Amino acid sequence: MVHALGFSTNLFNIRHPGRLCRGRERWIEPLRLDGKEESSADGDAPPKDAEVHRIVVSGAEFTDDSAADARRGLPFSGVDTAAVIAALFPRKTLLAFMEDGHPADIPNDAEGIEAYEGYRAGGRQQLGLVRWHKRISGVTAVRQMLGDDGPPDERIRGFALVDAGTDDDVLMERIFDLVGFSTLDSPPARYQPQAIPAVLEHTKAIVLIHRDKHGPALGIYATGTIPKLADKLAKLCGKEGSLLVPFAIPPMLARWDRALSELRTEWMQSKDEEFPVPPSPDPGPRDRRQRRGRRRQGEESTEEPRSDETDETEDPKVKGGEPEAPAKGRRGRKPRKTKSAPEDDASKDEADSTDEADRPKSTSKTKKQPASEAASASEASEE
Repeated sequence: MVHALGFSTNLFNIRHPGRLCRGRERWIEPLRLDGKEESSADGDAPPKDAEVHRIVVSGAEFTDDSAADARRGLPFSGVDTAAVIAALFPRKTLLAFMEDGHPADIPNDAEGIEAYEGYRAGGRQQLGLVRWHKRISGVTAVRQMLGDDGPPDERIRGFALVDAGTDDDVLMERIFDLVGFSTLDSPPARYQPQAIPAVLEHTKAIVLIHRDKHGPALGIYATGTIPKLADKLAKLCGKEGSLLVPFAIPPMLARWDRALSELRTEWMQSKDEEFPVPPSPDPGPRDRRQRRGRRRQGEESTEEPRSDETDETEDPKVKGGEPEAPAKGRRGRKPRKTKSAPEDDASKDEADSTDEADRPKSTSKTKKQPASEAASASEASEE
C-alpha cells in the first residue's frame, strides 16, 4: 500500500464557504441579519474581512494511481496527526477547546468547564454535555487531546494559537459563536464559518477537526499563510516514508487519481527516479477513451484512400466480375417482408368504386356504323 499526505492552500470566503465532505459534515447555517442572509452580490469582489487563508491537510492509502481502493483520512497517511500540528506550529502554545463533549472525556486541569443538556445525533432524550478549554504545548500533549480510541472530533473540536498576552476568556467567547450552535444530526454541523474572522481577531490561526471519507482531516484558518508550508510537510513525509501530494482544492473534496496524475507528470519532468506510485493495471474510463482514440487515428492513417471514380465500362452494380450480393439484415439474415395492415371494408369498397370509375371501357366489340356511312363506302368501292 502507498501512503500519501495531501494538502491544499487557498483563500476561504466565509460568505460562500462551499461544502465540506459530502455525507460526513456540513457547515452551520449562516447568520442572518434583518431576516436576510448576509452575502455579497454576484460578481462583486468580497470584502477583505470576508476572506481568510485556509490550509486543509488529509491523507490516504491506496495500491495504484487509480486510487480506486483509497481509504481517506489523516490516519491513513502514515503520518501522525499530532506530528502534523506540531510541525506547522513548532514550540507554540495551543488552546484546546471542546463543545458538546462527554463528561468522561474532560482532561485534567481543564478550565471553563460548563455542564448543560442537549441531544445526541438521532436521540430523543436529553443527555449531559460539557464544554471546556485547556492550554497545551508539545506533540505529546496534542496527541493526548486527540486520543487513540475513537474519532478525535468526538473528544475535541480544535486548537487555537495563543501566547502570553492572549485573554482566554475573551477568545472562548468568540469560539462559542463558532461552535456553540452546532447540531449533532447526520451529517453534523459543527462550525459557523461567519464567526471565523471574529476568532482571528484574537488569534493568528485556528485548527479545526474536519471529517474526510474514512477519518479526520485538519482545516487551518489563519490571517496569513504559513511560511515554508510545503517544506515542513515534505520533511515530515520523508521521515515516515509517505508521498506528499499537492491539491488545488481541499483533499476531502477532490479526486486522488487526478492529483496523482498531475504529480506524475511533474515528477517525470523534474526527477530521474521512478514515480513511487505504480500505474493501475486496469485503466480508468478516461484512459480507455484516450487509448481508443489513438488506436482509431492509427487505423485511419494506415488505410488506403478510396477512389470515388468508377470505370465507364464497369457496371456499378457488378464489381470484380461478380454480381453484388443482396443486402442482408442483422446477422447476415435477409430482411423480412412486412405485412401491410388489413384494410377496412369501407375503405376497400371505396377503392373498388374509384378503380371502376377511372378504368376505361372495353373496346373488344366493334361499334356499328350508320347506314348512310355504309352506303357511301360501298359506292366508293365500286367506282
